[in-house]
Amino acid sequence: MLIADIPELGTPENEQVAALAGLAPVTRQSGKWQGKSFIRGGRIHVRNAPYMPALVAMRHNPNLRSIYLTACRQLSPECGT
Repeated sequence: MLIADIPELGTPENEQVAALAGLAPVTRQSGKWQGKSFIRGGRIHVRNAPYMPALVAMRHNPNLRSIYLTACRQLSPECGT
């Protein structure tokens, strides 16, 4: 499905695919003012396609669940409890 949603000719680089999918971070800043980075735009189908398989894998694969919980706990101590 991802290949069908990114039909550009040739073999795109990882950075190009991230930009097309809207996953490349956009930083809002001007002069001394430092804003926040966020992702937006791009092709919504490409951005949403991996969500459900990743969710299922996280729930049923103990190795992936442990990686997820480790990353999640770095952001918030209450994560995964």
